[in-house]
Amino acid sequence: MNSKLKLKIDEYLSRNGESALIDLLSAQPEDPKPRTLTIIANGGVHPLQELHKRGEVFIASVGNMDFSSRENAEREIRQALINVAIKLKSEAWSKVYIVPFGPAVLSMLIKSLVYKILNQETIDVLHAGSGVHFDISIDTRAIALQASLDNLEDRLD
Repeated sequence: MNSKLKLKIDEYLSRNGESALIDLLSAQPEDPKPRTLTIIANGGVHPLQELHKRGEVFIASVGNMDFSSRENAEREIRQALINVAIKLKSEAWSKVYIVPFGPAVLSMLIKSLVYKILNQETIDVLHAGSGVHFDISIDTRAIALQASLDNLEDRLD
């Protein structure tokens, strides 16, 4: 450690104490403006309503995807995921919505990618039919932590 820095730290410690320095170093700066991202898994197939457009809207893929073979399907999905990963890394997103238009596997992988990159759950827009939509926000980490064989419900009866 250079001598100027050591001197400044020593001065701060003598004025404020060790716990104040630890608090200062541990503090996370607040994001001045929370950023919301809505990811449309596959655009151009279903009409986007205003309720689908919260914050910045990003369309992961557009139109029909080539599922003529497993290789083509994986290539199309991989490219959409690369696009999403780049977008997720471009900002400090505080909230992410997923509109699961298109193939279910694409939406599932986008959700997983958001969790892996941002370490946060998504809010998933559920189309319940007849123009009704619900925001589904479930903390799967909490479920994973509380789940045990002791609280397993027998659903086979």
